[in-house]
Amino acid sequence: MRSFVYLDEYKMYSLSSQLMEGVTDFVIKESKRSDSDIEEQDGPRNSGKKLAEIIETASANVEKRFLHDYAFSIFEEKLVVTEKVVSLTSLSSFSDLSEDVLGRRLVRIKAKANFLDAADILRSLNTLVDMQDALSIVANNDRREEIIVEMSELSSGAGKKGGLATLKAELDHLSKSQISREKSANDRLQYKHLSALLEHGFKRRLDLTMDLRDCKVTANLKRACLKDPEDFVFKTYSRIAGVELVLLGIATQYRTAADNSINEDADISPDATMGEMIANSTKALHVLENHFNRVPGNQIVVDPIALYLEL
Repeated sequence: MRSFVYLDEYKMYSLSSQLMEGVTDFVIKESKRSDSDIEEQDGPRNSGKKLAEIIETASANVEKRFLHDYAFSIFEEKLVVTEKVVSLTSLSSFSDLSEDVLGRRLVRIKAKANFLDAADILRSLNTLVDMQDALSIVANNDRREEIIVEMSELSSGAGKKGGLATLKAELDHLSKSQISREKSANDRLQYKHLSALLEHGFKRRLDLTMDLRDCKVTANLKRACLKDPEDFVFKTYSRIAGVELVLLGIATQYRTAADNSINEDADISPDATMGEMIANSTKALHVLENHFNRVPGNQIVVDPIALYLEL
């Protein structure tokens, strides 16, 4: 069984239609009544009837989810049986995939995963100065409580009233941020421009990374294909997952440690034509993006189809 974190249904059905000579069609009633509608597949495999037997729910939305999840099970099983997928674990090496004798590009990787949500990082940077100010105020709450008690005693005549103004001044001071305006302003400037750089480099992506024996696997997840909202995924599995997840996808790039070294040469001659200038500008942009996208050492870039916990 599988507990899905991510499923790109369009990509799955696109590949399934090529692998199994057509896609199973279903007529799903948009109704809250418990119904099941079957349109059997014409073909030698007759998988339509098998799939349809599990489609009987009280919600069309849930019904579609069952369909997609089970369709993936059939799709993955077919890939394994026909030996069209390379299976890797955290103990596998870069060459196990890059030097596959059959030249296969479909890969199934089971390893611990890390999530990097660029959009969440940007939101945090934009509010970080305010959080620092808030923390400096919260940290002094015990002293403020003591001052309030002392002021109450002085007001009731239990002590000298001459110290009331001093206590009030201290309370006012501790009710404000203890970080200087100059430092807050400098931090705000720093985080603003750091946020701009990260927004350009990561473009609010949601990235997944997995470590193999001598390389790193990276995949860019589409938020719309997540089974649950991002914050729920991170709270359930953690941003640095403690359990092994399974990533099924298409290996689109193999980058050796030498390939991942960044060449910053972008020579633009003053006599260059407009086409040459655009080409060199593209190279310069490529170099800039590499600072964000490439990792030290070997790297495998995967176009993800599914991510799930194997039960």
